[in-house]
Amino acid sequence: MKTKMKVMMTAAIVMIVAGCSVVKPGYNAMKWKPLSKKGLVTNKIYSNGVVWHWPWDGIVDYNMQWQTYNEDVSILTEDELHINMTVSVTLRPVESELPQLELQVGESYYEEVVKPEFISLVRNEFSHYKYSLVSPKSPEIEAKILARLVELTKGKHLEFDRVTVKHIEYPKVVTMAVDEKLAVQQAIEQKEYEMKIAEKNAEIQRILAKGQRDAQQIIDAGLTQRYLQYKALEVQDKLSTSPNTKFYFVPLGKDGLPIIVDSGSHDK
Repeated sequence: MKTKMKVMMTAAIVMIVAGCSVVKPGYNAMKWKPLSKKGLVTNKIYSNGVVWHWPWDGIVDYNMQWQTYNEDVSILTEDELHINMTVSVTLRPVESELPQLELQVGESYYEEVVKPEFISLVRNEFSHYKYSLVSPKSPEIEAKILARLVELTKGKHLEFDRVTVKHIEYPKVVTMAVDEKLAVQQAIEQKEYEMKIAEKNAEIQRILAKGQRDAQQIIDAGLTQRYLQYKALEVQDKLSTSPNTKFYFVPLGKDGLPIIVDSGSHDK
């Protein structure tokens, strides 16, 4: 009797343990009853926690967090240049439409619904741009791809967050040409800088020369004949008061100025 009770208790415990599933954080789940006609129970969605069910039943769970999928795509630009790039799309299931997603699409919704449209849109949109505009126009192209992707997957029970160009790989011939162009541009900019410095130095020299010229003109303008005669009379007055020197003043010098003759040199 005791052995039978133990067997029954063990069976009950096994049934209890086998009759529960755990929904991980970030996931939503629905009960799955394979022995019933409907199979999927669509009237209730379970979030993280324990879901109780019969041992022969189970759950179908979906990751409800934003998920990013990366794709390496080779494109041909408008000017017929092949470029390899990595482009990503971020999406997740619509929570309220989870039963419809499971019944109509399934867990492989990205591979079956999104990926083919996504890669096709990337190639198509970038083919309308020249290679030199691919990088600067990336935000504009990303927005176009996202809008078209939302439109093409409408009714597939998915929502999209963003499309991002993560990496662009140009052919070597392009990168070499760009490097050479940058080197030439830097050399030109250096020359332009040196020319500006030279122009500034020349301007400084011109300003200094102009200042010296103006100063000399002012001095020359002040040296009139009357002024020089006045200064000569001052000299005569000072010399006439000296007891040790004798001078003769001949008032017929050049420019009307008196000639001063030192008579002391003849006495020696």
